[in-house]
Amino acid sequence: MPEIKVTPLGAGQDVGRSCILVSIGGKNIMLDCGMHMGYNDDRRFPDFSYITQNGRLTDFLDCVIISHFHLDHCGALPYMSEMVGYDGPIYMTHPTKAICPILLEDFRKITVDKKGETNFFTSQMIKDCMKKVIPLNLHQTVQVDDELEIKAYYAGHVLGAAMVHIKVGSESVVYTGDYNMTPDRHLGAAWIDKCRPDILISESTYATTIRDSKRCRERDFLKKVHETIERGGKGENEPEAFHNMDQPEDSKNLCTEKHV
Repeated sequence: MPEIKVTPLGAGQDVGRSCILVSIGGKNIMLDCGMHMGYNDDRRFPDFSYITQNGRLTDFLDCVIISHFHLDHCGALPYMSEMVGYDGPIYMTHPTKAICPILLEDFRKITVDKKGETNFFTSQMIKDCMKKVIPLNLHQTVQVDDELEIKAYYAGHVLGAAMVHIKVGSESVVYTGDYNMTPDRHLGAAWIDKCRPDILISESTYATTIRDSKRCRERDFLKKVHETIERGGKGENEPEAFHNMDQPEDSKNLCTEKHV
């Protein structure tokens, strides 16, 4: 049986910097290209030197697939494509393509314009990177080349989030990215066709967490909002809260202390 190789360039036993290199049937696919928010140096980016020590990545990758717009899954994309060097196809859904550059530019302003950090991508690099993106429709089978095909499925995590089924000949891999199986007021549950992949790569951040019911979480959230407003505070929908809108346990980020 041909070998399928899975190499985490980031996020292996870690939260952040999601980037998985899959080698299947002679094809190399990069799954996500995220940034680690806990570092302020080159450690924030995936270890691209594993792919090649010299030169651009184009000759070593057949395609890049981004599962959704959160920065821990797409934040290093302009760095990879414009600074390290990659001119091949980048796939993501239409909503992800629309929202991704907004979050990338917002984080660039914080990192470069406010903090003054260097070795970071520019606004133009974000634009040039997004020009390389090929938007995907859910349940659309895309033939990357004569042998490699990919198909995106609804992940239910955030708007535009997708799982992907990758197939080369008779071999296949499913990559879930971040997904959610509990529908809410905004998003449905993840769904995929019945299939038998050779390898399943799944996120597991909350795999051992038992959560309260959605009704309890909504009740606790509304209680925090009412308590904050009653003591003269304000409720704000902050960018960080936007990043975590899919994480009920982080709903406290929406409630701020009283502004003086």
